[in-house]
Amino acid sequence: MNTRTVTNRNQAPTAPARPSGSDPAVTTVAGYLLARLAETGLISVFGVPGDDNLGVLDAITGRPGLAWIGMATEQGAAYAAESYARLRGLGAVVTTYGVGELSAMNAIAGAYAESVPVVHIVGTPALAARRPGATIHHNLPGSEYGHYACLASEFTAAQADLRADDAPGEIDRVLSAALRTSRPVYLAIPADVAGAPVPAPAGRLAQARAIPARTDRPAPARTDRPAPARTDRPAPARMDRPAPTLTEMDPGYADRGGHLTQRRLWASVQHFLLPGDLVLADQGTVSGPLLPEGAELIGPPPFAPIGWAVPAALGISLAVPDRRVIVVTGGGALQQTAPELDSLLTQGTVPVIVVLNHDGDPVAAPNRHAVALRASSPDELAWALNAANHHAAAGRPVLIEAVLAADDARPRLRELAGRESRP
Repeated sequence: MNTRTVTNRNQAPTAPARPSGSDPAVTTVAGYLLARLAETGLISVFGVPGDDNLGVLDAITGRPGLAWIGMATEQGAAYAAESYARLRGLGAVVTTYGVGELSAMNAIAGAYAESVPVVHIVGTPALAARRPGATIHHNLPGSEYGHYACLASEFTAAQADLRADDAPGEIDRVLSAALRTSRPVYLAIPADVAGAPVPAPAGRLAQARAIPARTDRPAPARTDRPAPARTDRPAPARMDRPAPTLTEMDPGYADRGGHLTQRRLWASVQHFLLPGDLVLADQGTVSGPLLPEGAELIGPPPFAPIGWAVPAALGISLAVPDRRVIVVTGGGALQQTAPELDSLLTQGTVPVIVVLNHDGDPVAAPNRHAVALRASSPDELAWALNAANHHAAAGRPVLIEAVLAADDARPRLRELAGRESRP
C-alpha cells in the first residue's frame, strides 16, 4: 500500500482564512509549506496559475528569496521542476486541480521512474464550495473529489490532502518522504485552506523519517545528495567564452561541404562543447559525443518521454546558472513542448538548442506560409480581421494576437472565481 491514502475530507476549516496580527509563531498552511521547502535550498517554484491554486501562488510571490517561474504548460513546468531537482536535491511544481494536475502527471511519473524528488502541489476546490449536488468545473461527475489523487498515488512516494488541523505534521511527513526516498510526492491544498493559520515551523525538517514502503514495487533508491545552500535568485548563465571553430585537425573538417549527416553533426557538436557544459538530450537524439572534462550528459532514458529537453533546460539553467546548457532535441519532441521556449526567454536563460529536423521542409506547399498579426486597439483589430479575409482566401492560415489589459477579465469569469474561492 502507499505510505498514506488520500481521503476526501470535505469538512470546512475551523480557522479563519488568514492569521490575525503579525505573530512570528503563526503562519499559514501555504507559508508553512514554503518555509519547509526553503530549508532544502529550493529557491525556484515552477507551475501554471489556476483558480484553485491562487492562494498558494500569492504566498510564493510574497516570500522574499523565492521565485515563481510561470510556465506555458503544466507538463513543461513539471519537467522543469524535475530537472531542477536533479541538480538541487528537490524540485516543486504547482498546478490546479484536475485538468492541470493531469497534464503534469506524465512528468511526475517520469520523476518516479528516474528517482527524482519533486513536490507536486495541487490547488483543489474550496471545501466550502463542495456542497451536495454542486457542479464544480475540472471535476468528474458526482461529488467525489479524490479521483485525481488516487491516480497520483500510483507514482508518488507519499500523499496528503491538507487541512488546517493537521497540515504542519502532514507537510513534514510528505516532504521527509521525498528527501528520504528521492521520489516525487503529492500535496493537495484546498483553496480555502492555503491561507488558514497554523503554527510556524519549529526546528528543522526531519529528512529521514521512517516510512513504510510499498510491497508491490521495488523499494525506492536513497539519495545522499546534500541540499545546496539557499542563494539569491540566480543570474543567467555566462556566455562570454569564445566559440570554437573547426580547423584542419578537427574531426569532420573535411566534411564541411555537402549534406549534413549524423557523423558531421556530432563531430561539430563535440568540438563545440566546453569543460563544464551540461548537455540535455531527448530520447534517441544523442550519438555518443566524447564529453570534455567536467561536462555531463543528462537525459530521461528509462521513462523515455518525448519533449523533455526544452523545459528541462529551464529547470537546469535556474538550478546551476553558472554552467552552460546545451539542448539536443528532435523536431517531433520540440512540437510537444515548444511553448516553453517562451518560458526560457521570459526567465532570461540562454541555453543553446539544436533541433534535429529530418528532411528540413517545414511547409507542405509554397503557398502555405502562415501569417501572424497583432492588434492592441479596436482599429488595429479591424485592420487585422480585414487582412485575415485576404490571406485566408489565398490559402494562408492566419493567427491574430489580440492584446488586452492584464486585469481585463469577463465579469462572468470574475464572479465564478470569486464564488468558488471564498469560504
